[in-house]
Amino acid sequence: MRTLIVDDQYEGKSKVIIGILKKLGVADFHLVTSVKDALRSMTEEKFDLMLLDLQIPEVLGDDSHLRGGMQLVEQIEVRSSINKPTSIVAITSHQSAYDDSLDFFQARGWTLLLGVDDTDRLESILKTRISHLSNEKDREFDVAIITALHVPELQKILDLPYSFKQYSVSGGDNVYHIGEFVDLSGAKRSILATAAPHMGMAAAAAITATICVRFKPKLVIMTGIAAGVAGDTDIGDILVADPCWDWGSGKLTVKDEKVVFLSAPTQIPLDSSIRKTFQTIIANKLYVNDIYSSWKETKRPPNEPKVILGPVATGSVVLEDPVTLATIQSQNRKAIGVEMEAFGVMSAAYYSGEPRPKALAIKSVCDFADPTKNNAWQAYAAFTSAQIAHQYLTKHFNFGA
Repeated sequence: MRTLIVDDQYEGKSKVIIGILKKLGVADFHLVTSVKDALRSMTEEKFDLMLLDLQIPEVLGDDSHLRGGMQLVEQIEVRSSINKPTSIVAITSHQSAYDDSLDFFQARGWTLLLGVDDTDRLESILKTRISHLSNEKDREFDVAIITALHVPELQKILDLPYSFKQYSVSGGDNVYHIGEFVDLSGAKRSILATAAPHMGMAAAAAITATICVRFKPKLVIMTGIAAGVAGDTDIGDILVADPCWDWGSGKLTVKDEKVVFLSAPTQIPLDSSIRKTFQTIIANKLYVNDIYSSWKETKRPPNEPKVILGPVATGSVVLEDPVTLATIQSQNRKAIGVEMEAFGVMSAAYYSGEPRPKALAIKSVCDFADPTKNNAWQAYAAFTSAQIAHQYLTKHFNFGA
């Protein structure tokens, strides 16, 4: 396994890391001391693992840059000439740099560690990562479906007619399920399904990044539940995110002696071909009547669901506050829903590198983000989102495109 270590001081973190790598039987590593040298090395060869100090200089002899490691990762993402490392572990000894950089690395599914003093933990992380990379020849899948909750979200995916069975992955903590279906051309397609370790953007981004790197799906879908915007959506309505964004991204400041939030979200749009397909589904009201009539578990809402294409916001908290919902709507007045994972999935898929999978977030309305919310409609919403994903996969998605 080929490992690249990027650190400008051997006597610090690098010495500890190299000692652990040797203990784990990894002798094939290359040490560079600057962003420029790291990029040159990755242009010349492919590395399985990159261990990255956050504070590195642009070129050897310059002062270390506080954002040098992050800038290196950003250049890796946009430069087509770079052989992107399969996995990245970043390390910093500075608490402030750790706090500033954590979201950046979590959104991409990469690990960020605070220092190397806890050598037992560092050894455990490297051992697990090396084990994953050693089994990188895992089979590839045409589609990956990710949910936030095992019940009811993943449960409704596993109820689809794909003959799912549990799939064992060495060194992995997640439980995977694999199945197959027939696509619009009559070809058999493979599918992988799993639930994230827990709710939220960070967990969703991490599992999505792992799946994209390891299983190389052509399409990543997140299904599940969301809060809808009252008046624009009804219980069970199926929200297709276009675009999605992190509504908590921005700056808290003080203006006129009041705390003010200045939003600065990055919005990720839906792939244009997927958008066109869902516009057709919506215009012709396809599938919704059959989905509505096939729900037999409990009571149904008074009306069949609608498929709605529009902006969906992602946040890190369970929302029961109409005032905060109004703030989110101020970021995009056409917002149709709020949930906790979609932006993590969409961003991790986007930043996974070539061949970049297409990504789609489908969340159905189970409440309206107010104090009256409860779990009564979660199973129904999980069902409607899973069913429309099934129709899209089997009747619309072109795997040859």
